[in-house]
Amino acid sequence: MTYLLILLILALIISPLLWFRQSPRQKMITEMRRLASSRGLRVRLVHAPDAREGEGRLEYAGYTLLWVPDSSPSPFSRMEKWLLVRGTRRGDHSPWEGWQWLGHEANDRLQPVIGAVLAALPADVIAVEVNREGAAIVWQERGELADIDRIDTQLKHLRSAIRPEESLDRLAAE
Repeated sequence: MTYLLILLILALIISPLLWFRQSPRQKMITEMRRLASSRGLRVRLVHAPDAREGEGRLEYAGYTLLWVPDSSPSPFSRMEKWLLVRGTRRGDHSPWEGWQWLGHEANDRLQPVIGAVLAALPADVIAVEVNREGAAIVWQERGELADIDRIDTQLKHLRSAIRPEESLDRLAAE
């Protein structure tokens, strides 16, 4: 009986400590964010892209590829600024099914690139945005580590389409 009582007390002491362990999903998200950071993407929690002021929780992750790493403010303040959101009723119609423009639309010359980027992104990406900071996606992080490579590649593709001189710089370096 004494051993059973000691075992019960130990279980009561140890059980709250087990709550601090990460679940497999939390471990995956941590690893995805670490990989994204190592690739130069900035990761932060964001509201739903179509949420109004004060509406919603920080339940999505925003992955941003900055125009110029470690630069603030951006020297590209007059660049494109647009937001494309999936599965919302707000905004204006876009050429891609299920996606709506919120605010300004992208330059027409970017539409083929945007279409290719949207097709290559993970299915749970709910927004693609270009603003003063850089090119970004918003998603629920329900994928795999390989999705980080896809996101990184597509954001770089989008960035080079907006800043063609970057493509020329890369070719000159090779």
